[in-house]
Amino acid sequence: MPKVHSITANGNRFTARTGDVILDSALMHGVEFPHDCRAGRCGSCLARILRGVTLGGETLQRGMVHACQARAVSDLELQFDRLPPVQSVPAQVSSLTERGSDVIEVGLKLSEPIPYRPGQYCTFKFRGYPQRCFSPTHPADGSHTGDDITLHVKRVRGGRVSNALGRKIKPGHRLRVEGPFGAAFYRRNVANRLVLVAGGTGFAPILSIATAALADDPARAVELVVGARTIASLYMLKRLIKLERHPGVNLTVTANELPARSRLDAFIQRGGPAEHLPDLLPDDTIYAAGAPAMIKRIATLVDEVGADFYSDPFEQAANASAGWLTRAFTWPLRRLAA
Repeated sequence: MPKVHSITANGNRFTARTGDVILDSALMHGVEFPHDCRAGRCGSCLARILRGVTLGGETLQRGMVHACQARAVSDLELQFDRLPPVQSVPAQVSSLTERGSDVIEVGLKLSEPIPYRPGQYCTFKFRGYPQRCFSPTHPADGSHTGDDITLHVKRVRGGRVSNALGRKIKPGHRLRVEGPFGAAFYRRNVANRLVLVAGGTGFAPILSIATAALADDPARAVELVVGARTIASLYMLKRLIKLERHPGVNLTVTANELPARSRLDAFIQRGGPAEHLPDLLPDDTIYAAGAPAMIKRIATLVDEVGADFYSDPFEQAANASAGWLTRAFTWPLRRLAA
C-alpha cells in the first residue's frame, strides 16, 4: 500500500500518496495552488522545494519543480509565488510601428486591465489567426505610450501572425488577450545585483523587468546584456542608451554577425549574450529571455555558482500549431510561434 506523505505548501497542509502528482493532491484537498496548463509548460505552478524529495517536474531553476508534473516520494515543504489571477479580455490593435529590420511594435487597447508582473507573458488571439504568446513591455525607443499593452514581435519566415501585422492586421483589428502566465517575473523584495540577459525580442520581458527595477531604485546595480544576430536586428538601441544613463547600469551589447571593421566595434561585442556575461556571484539574481540554446548555456553557468535564475525563454517557429502547443519544450521554454 502506498505511503501517505504530509505536504505543506505556503503553510497549507495536505497529504499525498507516494507517486501522486502534487498539484492534483493539493486541489483535491481544497488547497489553492496557482496553475493553468497542467502540462509543465506555462510555469504557473512552479514551486520551490524547501524540504523533501520529488520525482519529475524538474526545471532549469535549482530546487524548483512544476507541481503539475512533480510526484511526491517523501514528506514535503513547498513554497510558491502568489500570482495575479488569469483573465481573458477583448482588445483591439491601436498602433503598429516598425522597429529595426525585422521587428514590429504592436500597441493594444484592452477593454479592462490585466494585472501582470513585469516579465510575465499573455496569450494573444487575433481574430482570424492562431493564438500566440508575447510579453507585455514598453516602447523600444523609450518613448511614452497611451497603449494599454505594448508588444515586440519578430517577423519570422512563414509566420502567420507576424507577417500579417501591418498588412492584414491593422489598427482596429480585434483580438482576445488571456493571462498573465509565467514565473520569470520581477521580484520586488530582492535588492541584490540583477543580471538581465536578452537575445532578440527576448528583450521585451527583460525591458519590463529592468524598467520596474530602476523605477524602484534608480541606482540599482544592474548588469544588462543584450544581443541580436546582426547590427540591424538591434532594434532596441535607443532604449538601451537611455537605460545606461542610470548610474548602476552596466550595459553590454552583442551581435553574432559583425562586419570585419565597424565604427561600432567599441560598443558592440562579437558573439552572443551568453559569451559576454559578467562574472556571476552566488547572491546575484539572473533573468534571461531568448533562444533555448542560450538559456541552457546560461542555466549551466548559473548552476555552477548557485544563484537564483528565472527564465521564460522562447523559440521562434513559423509552423507551430496554435494553443498550448505554441509553448512547447520542457520548463520553462516558451515557443513564440509568430
